[in-house]
Amino acid sequence: MKNENGFYASILVIVVLIFSIPISVFSQTEERVIPENAKSMINPLKDSMQFLPEAKKIYKSHCTPCHGTKGKGDGPSAYTCDPKPADHSSDFVQNRTDGELFWLISNGHTQTPMVSFKKTVNATERWKLILYIRSLAAKKT
Repeated sequence: MKNENGFYASILVIVVLIFSIPISVFSQTEERVIPENAKSMINPLKDSMQFLPEAKKIYKSHCTPCHGTKGKGDGPSAYTCDPKPADHSSDFVQNRTDGELFWLISNGHTQTPMVSFKKTVNATERWKLILYIRSLAAKKT
């Protein structure tokens, strides 16, 4: 009888895993629809080292709680986020256009804890954040 109960418990665990894994995978990869006109927006700031010190301060203040100091998605609040925060050094983020990143920073992401920064970070600072996020690509290790 004990072996039979263990067998059924194992089957139940497997069934739960089978049905929960696809849900978690889809929830973490679901895309928020970004308008086409936003995708083609170009950062008005030149990619310049002059903006990085200020951009790093803005990032530290607004982004590191979730995304971490190196942008890996491992900030002190990340463990409370579902899905996990994006890794800003990843190809997934780095392959987005500046316009897509600006739109996501501005509007947030309804499928994640990512909030809108439109009212708390001005447009110039959001463009600076994008320059800083781009600088994280070189810091993948």
